Amino acid sequence: MEINKIKSIKLSLMQSQGEMNKKRKTNYIVKASAVMEMNEIVEKTIEEHGLDEVLNYVYNDLLEANKDKVDSVGIWLVYDGKEYENSIKLQTLNDMKQLSDEEIYPIYELFKLLKEKLTK
Repeated sequence: MEINKIKSIKLSLMQSQGEMNKKRKTNYIVKASAVMEMNEIVEKTIEEHGLDEVLNYVYNDLLEANKDKVDSVGIWLVYDGKEYENSIKLQTLNDMKQLSDEEIYPIYELFKLLKEKLTK
């Protein structure tokens, strides 16, 4: 993935509404969001700290203020002129961290799943 092709990354904390349908989709109410519009400062921060740490910081900051109001997280990526999105239950994200043998940032693992869509 080329950082210079990223236009923005948006993280949203959401409350799911209803059950998932057969296509594993459901409706959400967005409770809080943060958008990283790519610019020189953001790119430099990513270069210094890594995208995994930057996403983790933004995610934890959002979660701290909203953890009692949400049950899911969504991520949107505008890359090379196209938008990609993915969402997951917070419990599943937490389970990923607990089950991993390595120190991981679960929000970055979700981002990597989204990144796989770029090649399809």
